[in-house]
Amino acid sequence: MKFKHLLLGAGALLLAAQASAHNRWILPSHFSLSNDKGEWVMVDITASNETFNVDKPMGADRLKITGPDGKSLFPGSSYRGHRKSVVDIHLENDGTYQLAMGGNLSYWTSYKRKGETKEQWLRNVNKANRNNVLPQGAHDIKTVEASSNVLTYITLNSPSQNFTSKNKGLEFVPVTHPSDIAQGEAAQFKFIFNGKAQAGIEVEIVREGVRYRNEQETLTLTTDDKGKINFTLSQAGRYMLIAKYEQDVSDYALADTIGGQVFLTFEAVLD
Repeated sequence: MKFKHLLLGAGALLLAAQASAHNRWILPSHFSLSNDKGEWVMVDITASNETFNVDKPMGADRLKITGPDGKSLFPGSSYRGHRKSVVDIHLENDGTYQLAMGGNLSYWTSYKRKGETKEQWLRNVNKANRNNVLPQGAHDIKTVEASSNVLTYITLNSPSQNFTSKNKGLEFVPVTHPSDIAQGEAAQFKFIFNGKAQAGIEVEIVREGVRYRNEQETLTLTTDDKGKINFTLSQAGRYMLIAKYEQDVSDYALADTIGGQVFLTFEAVLD
């Protein structure tokens, strides 16, 4: 995927730093349920470069579950396998539940040693403290500040609007509720960067089943000056959304480039 404001050097660093962990996703067995006695949902958590085909497990202990009332919930059980982690969650209250991982800022610094051409990496080293750990003679030094948000939403009975933002990094803001997306109906999402609507964020939306068709059929969109994308999905099914953004900064004490990713799973229901 191409980025707005792509830097040949720092951009490559951000791509490598974030893409090294593959695309990440949280995939519930159900996105919407109806039951006045509550329901159990099973959730897969994994990283993979192939949409919804498991590859590498992510630790379920980092999963944050927020109920319709804003309170945190905990899984009833969890399991970490060789290719995915699985949790069971009991939904009791009506409304929308947010399942999230990540969201914290991280720093990556690349450099080359004196007399060498191979790029070296330092993790959790920012622009302000990198001189304390860089070897003597280091050159081609670049630092990236990045964040990744991995999200999904599950609704029991009726949707609720309990979405919050940290105003740090790249974040997803629903306009159309994730539980209200239907085949053939117009939908709208918004993205903010460091708390402000951001134009130029490139977004990909891919429907499940890529392994079983010749074309990936990726829908590629770019946010407008209000940070919004508009789309209509022609087929029902489960979808993976990947949003990425980066920009260079010249007057920031912690990094040369800032950026982020959002990985969102949702479904479009039959009309």
